[in-house]
Amino acid sequence: MDPTAWLVLADERLPGLRRLSPRHRVLYLAVTAVVVMSGLVLAYFTNYVLDQSTAVGRARSDKNAQKSIDGEQPAFVSTVTPRNYTQDMPQSIAVLLDRPLTASEQAGLKARKGNAQVWTFLKPLGGRVVEYTSLLRKPLEDGRQDTNGMAQTFNLNLNSDRGAGLTINDMTAVKDACRAPTARTVVDIPPAGSEPRQGLKWDLTGGKADRPHGPYVLDEGESQGQLYFRHNAVDLGNGQSNMALRIQPEVSTQTCDWHIDASYTDTSGSHTQRIPRGTGTLTTEAVPEQPVQYFAWVPGTGWGCVGAASQNGCPGSETLRNVEPWRFEGHLD
Repeated sequence: MDPTAWLVLADERLPGLRRLSPRHRVLYLAVTAVVVMSGLVLAYFTNYVLDQSTAVGRARSDKNAQKSIDGEQPAFVSTVTPRNYTQDMPQSIAVLLDRPLTASEQAGLKARKGNAQVWTFLKPLGGRVVEYTSLLRKPLEDGRQDTNGMAQTFNLNLNSDRGAGLTINDMTAVKDACRAPTARTVVDIPPAGSEPRQGLKWDLTGGKADRPHGPYVLDEGESQGQLYFRHNAVDLGNGQSNMALRIQPEVSTQTCDWHIDASYTDTSGSHTQRIPRGTGTLTTEAVPEQPVQYFAWVPGTGWGCVGAASQNGCPGSETLRNVEPWRFEGHLD
């Protein structure tokens, strides 16, 4: 760059520089550099001191803001997903329908064998699966006798977006209403032996006045039959991963609407949250004792109508006399 042009540019930034002698120009530049550096250092330390003096206040403000945000949302979110029987079919089931099967539908049923084939045929007709439950090998921890009813399994997923952690330390099943089952047709595929269990079992047998029990651990192993929340807790929030539980609610003679009261603790104390939230309920359907039609698979015989109540309602199937519903053992080949 031309020296003259440099001086013009420098004079614009440092007024009077052109009129000074070369010696004074060096001194001018040195003093200017010291002033600029001193200003930068002073600004840095001023900002540092200000940042340190307000750090506690800002941290407290941020914490209060996060706490306020946490308080505006549910402690945790619960998602209930019914078991997908198309992909995950138990070995032993009964399928319930709200109407009798016609003669042609009975013929269609007779042509099918195996859980998957039966379910594929009956699902479009309005069928609903209920599962046989198996008696646990180990005694229940609370000293009760295990029952052998029917269940409709679902998956319960728990998740929390809260910044602060929380702990679910108990879950209680509460019956809202119970009634006699209304299904008119039962298609039964009875137990063919034991099958692997997993998840938690709630005993909802009886009517609304009968208190639910559980949840009990179903998994094979040392913990089978134990009360889950007597030995375990569910930690959520504070970046922890979600918790997925498989729930098997068992009923006997009554269909029940119910919900779960989840007790949890956080930094503000102890609380209870309902699952499902609001006034929603879970429904577990029982098998009627005397349906209009009761179809069962009996080894060596095949499909047939079982029991006195069914003898006039099965024009498309052979009536199996002297065999009562729920009183035989059999399996699908």
